[in-house]
Amino acid sequence: MAETFDRLKTALSDRYSIERELGAGGMATVYLAHDLKHDRQVAVKVLRPELAAVLGAERFLNEIKVTANLQHPHVLALHDSGEAEGFLYYVMPYVEGESLRQRIAREGQLPLYDVARILGQVVDALAEAHAKGIIHRDIKPDNVLLSGRHAVVSDFGVAKAVSEATGLQKLTTAGIALGTPHYMAPEQASADPNVDRRADIYAAGVMGYEMLAGRTPFVSDSAHGVLAAHMTQTPEPVTQHREGVPEQLGAAIMRCLAKNPQDRWQTANDLLNEIEQTVTPTGAMTPARGLPPTRGAKGTLGWIVAAAAVLVVVFVWLSRGFGLSDRSDWALQVAIPEIQRLTEDGQWEDAFVLATEARTVIGDEPLLADLWQQFSKEFAFRTEPAGAEISWRRYGDSSGNWQHIGTTPLEGVALPFGYPSVKYELEGYQPVEQSLFARWLSDLPVIRLDSVGVLPAGAVRVPSGEFVINAPGLEGLDAVELGDYLIDRYEVTNRDYKEFVDAGGYENREYWEHPFERDGRVLSWDEAMSQFVDRTGRRGPSTWEVGDYPGDEGDHPAAGVSWYEAAAYAQFAGRDLPTIYHWNKAADVWGMNWVVPRSNYDDEGTAPVGAHGAPSGWNVHDMAGNVREWCYNISGNERFILGGGWNDAPYMFNDAYAQSPWDRSPTNGFRLVTYLEGEANLAVASRPIERPFRDFLAAEPVSDDIFEVYLTMFDYDPTPLNAVIEAADTTDDWIRQRITFDAAYGGQRMVAYLHLPVNAEPPYQTVACFPGSNSIFTRSIEQDMSKSVWDFIVKSGRAFLYPVYDGTWERGGSLTTDQPSESNSYRDYVIRWAQDLGRSLDYAETREDLDTEHLAYYGYSWGGRMGGLMLAVEPRFDAAVLYVAGLKFQRALPEADPFNYVSRVRSPVLMLNGRWDNFFPLETSQKPMFQLLGTPAADKRHVVYDGGHFVPRPQLISETLDWLDKYLGSVRR
Repeated sequence: MAETFDRLKTALSDRYSIERELGAGGMATVYLAHDLKHDRQVAVKVLRPELAAVLGAERFLNEIKVTANLQHPHVLALHDSGEAEGFLYYVMPYVEGESLRQRIAREGQLPLYDVARILGQVVDALAEAHAKGIIHRDIKPDNVLLSGRHAVVSDFGVAKAVSEATGLQKLTTAGIALGTPHYMAPEQASADPNVDRRADIYAAGVMGYEMLAGRTPFVSDSAHGVLAAHMTQTPEPVTQHREGVPEQLGAAIMRCLAKNPQDRWQTANDLLNEIEQTVTPTGAMTPARGLPPTRGAKGTLGWIVAAAAVLVVVFVWLSRGFGLSDRSDWALQVAIPEIQRLTEDGQWEDAFVLATEARTVIGDEPLLADLWQQFSKEFAFRTEPAGAEISWRRYGDSSGNWQHIGTTPLEGVALPFGYPSVKYELEGYQPVEQSLFARWLSDLPVIRLDSVGVLPAGAVRVPSGEFVINAPGLEGLDAVELGDYLIDRYEVTNRDYKEFVDAGGYENREYWEHPFERDGRVLSWDEAMSQFVDRTGRRGPSTWEVGDYPGDEGDHPAAGVSWYEAAAYAQFAGRDLPTIYHWNKAADVWGMNWVVPRSNYDDEGTAPVGAHGAPSGWNVHDMAGNVREWCYNISGNERFILGGGWNDAPYMFNDAYAQSPWDRSPTNGFRLVTYLEGEANLAVASRPIERPFRDFLAAEPVSDDIFEVYLTMFDYDPTPLNAVIEAADTTDDWIRQRITFDAAYGGQRMVAYLHLPVNAEPPYQTVACFPGSNSIFTRSIEQDMSKSVWDFIVKSGRAFLYPVYDGTWERGGSLTTDQPSESNSYRDYVIRWAQDLGRSLDYAETREDLDTEHLAYYGYSWGGRMGGLMLAVEPRFDAAVLYVAGLKFQRALPEADPFNYVSRVRSPVLMLNGRWDNFFPLETSQKPMFQLLGTPAADKRHVVYDGGHFVPRPQLISETLDWLDKYLGSVRR
C-alpha cells in the first residue's frame, strides 16, 4: 500500500500533489489531491491495476473523453484524465459534504421531501446525460454526493467507458463486476449487450425505494441472490416498508422497477415530470423539512437467498453475454471458475447448486469431480420405516423451495457444506426436519418417523447416539450414550406458566421436590416462597405484575424464573428439565454460524417463541437467544443455564454458563424434555459437573531464569513480509483492507484486516486486536458477531488491526476450542498466535499512515485472557484494554500458561468485567489476574459492572476511549 501510494505521488507530481487516500471501491481508489496548476482541491480516482491491465490506456482515454464535456449543475464534472507510469486515472472536483450512501446509513428512511428533491436532481442529471447519448450504468447512493441542498452525480460514463473498452468477458476474467448488484436492472444482470438509458431509470428507482424504505427492494446474503431477484421477483410495494408515502411518488418509483424496460418510464424527463408533480402545491406531498423520517415496518434480516433454480437461470443468462457457442463452453469456461471462487469464499451451497447444473452438461469431468470434495460430502440416508421422501434447502430459506433428493434408503448422496436443512416425509407420519453441519459429520443417524398424533403437541424427537459436549469449558467431559428423547420445540411460554400459577403451583408442595439450599443452609418453605414473587409481591415470575404476565406477551417465553420454579413447573407438567447433554445435543452448537445471526440477541427484550425463525439442528427454536434456559445439572452451588438470552453476547449460545439457582433475572427461562424408555444413562448425564479450580494468588509463577528461556520460544527470524493488499472496501465508518503477508512459521501466509478511520488524519494511532472464541467456530470475518465490542475504536479515529490468528476465521479448521490443555499441540498454537501478533505489528510498522509509536492491545473474552501472555511476550504496546478477561482454571503446559506471564506485563492495562461472569469469576479469576499484573499500580485499572460476560456498551466505550486517550494521546481530526 505504501509503495503504491509513493509511486502514484511520483507519477503525478508534476500536476497533482497526492495527499491521502479517501476510499476504495470495486473499480478504483480515490485520493485527495491538490491541483498545482489551478490551486484547488480535487479527487483523483485511480483504476485498480488489474482493471487497468485489461483496459489499456489508449482505448480507455478515447472512450472517457465522451463525458468530458458533460456540463450540468447536478453532474460532477470530469476535470482531467490520463495515464502515468501504468496508472489510469481521472480527476473530479473534491466535494465537501457526504455521499447519499452515508446519509442513508445514518438516517435509514429519509424525509419524504428530501427523497423527492434528491431523486429529482439525480434524474435531472440523467436526462441531460441521456440526451447526449451517455448512460451511467452504475447509479447508486455511493455515486451521489450531497453538498448543502444539492445532489451531484459522479462517475458519469466511467462504467460505459470500461465496458466498451474491454467487453464483459475480459472484465469478468479480471474479477471486476460491472455495476452494483443491488441496483442492476434485469437486462444488466443477464449480461444483455443492448443495455440502454432505461437501466439508469431502473437504478434510480432502486435508489428512490431505498431512500424511502431504508433498504433496497431485494436483499440477499449473496450477489447471485440479488441478481436472481432482479430478474425473477416482483418487489414488494415500497409502502409495505413505510407508511405515509404519497401514492404518486410510490407509484412512480415502482414503475421504475418494472422487469421489462418497455414497462418503465421511457425517458428520464418523463420520470422527472412525475416527481416534480409530487412537490407542487397541487401534488400529494408537502414539504417535511425539520420533521423526522416516517418509520415504517422493520426491514427484514438480510438473509433472503435465491432459490437453486433461479441461481442456475442467472448463470445460463450470463453465459449468453459471453457469446459462448454451447452449454459445454458455459460449464467449462464460466461455471467451473465460478464454482472455484464460490468455494474459496465459503459459499458452499451456491457452489453446490451451480456444480449440480454443470454436471448435467459435462458429467463427471475430472476438474469438476475434484471440486465436489471441496464443498460437499456424501451421506447415507436411512429412516424407520423406509420409503420417506427426502428434500433439502438452504438454512433459513422460508420460500418453501425444497429440492428433492430421493427416497430412503439412499447411499452416497451429496449435501453441501454449510448448514443445509433436510426434510423427511412419509404419508401418515409426522415430517422431520434437521439441519446438518455437513462439513464435520461422518455419518447421519437413522431417523425414526412417528405416526401422526403419537408425539405430544410441540415435541421433537432427538435420536439416540453417543454425544460429546462441545461447549467451551466442558470439552473434556466424557461422551455419554443417550437414548431417543423428546424436547419441546419452543420455550415454556407465559401462557403455559400461567396454568401452573392458576392451578396453585406455588401452594402445592408436591411440585417442589428439591431442597431449598442457599449459602450453606436449607431454607424453610415459607422462606423460599417469599423469594418467588413478581413486581407487585404476588407469586409468579419476577417480570410479571399482580400474578399475571403483560397482556400481549402470552406467547413470549416465561422469563424471570429461578431454577427452583422451573423445576417445579416441570414436575407439574410431568416432564423434566434437560441435562446439559440433552440440551446441547438438541441445540447443535456447530450450527452457530447460521443460527446465531437470526436469533434474538437484540438487547430489546423477549420475542414470541419461534418468531425469529432460527431453529437448531433438530428444528428446535430459540435455543440461541430469547431467554437463557435452565438445565438440571449442578455446578458447585450453581445450576447450568444455557443458550444466552436477549441481552447476552451472541457467543453465549455455545458457552457453558451457570448461576445461582435463585437467580430470577429477566433473561432466565426454560424448556422441557421427556425421557423415553427409562434413559439408561440419565444418572450419568444428570451428574454434577465440577469445573477445574486454581488458587492463583497462592501459586508461584516460574522463576525469572526459566521465564527468559520461555521467551526464546516466541522468537522468529525477521524475514521479508512480502505483504499484499488483496482487497479493500469502504463503509461510512472505515476503509477495510484485507492484507496477506508471510507468517513466521511453516511457509504459511498470514492474513490481517486493517480498518482505517474516515474521520481522522493519518498517521493513525493503531489498536491491535485479539478476538473472542467465536472466531474459532466461524470461517469468515464477515460472520463476526462481535463488531459492537470494537467498532467504536475505529469511529474514534484510530486504526484497528485485526490479525487472523492460526486456527481462526479463514485460517481455521483443526482448532476446535480456546480452552487450555496440557498438550504440546496447544503450546504450539500459543506460540504461533504470539508470532502472528508480532508479524502483524511488523507489518504495521511498514505503513506510513499508521502511528506505531502509539500502539495498543485490545483483547476481548478469549483475547482478554490471552492478553496476560501476549503483553509479556510483545513489548511494543503502549497500552492495553482487556474486555471480560481473567485467568482460566484449566491448565496448560507452563510455557503456554498466562499465569507464568501476567506478572511480567508492564504496559498500562484497563480490565473491564461483569460481576457474575461465569467464564471468569470475579473473586477467583478476574481479581487474581488484575492483582498479578506486573503493571505499576498507577497504570492499571479494574472496572466491574453488574452483569455476566459483558459490559454495558456505553461504559465499554467511555472507559476504553478514555484509557486510549490517556496513554496514546488524543486523535488527530
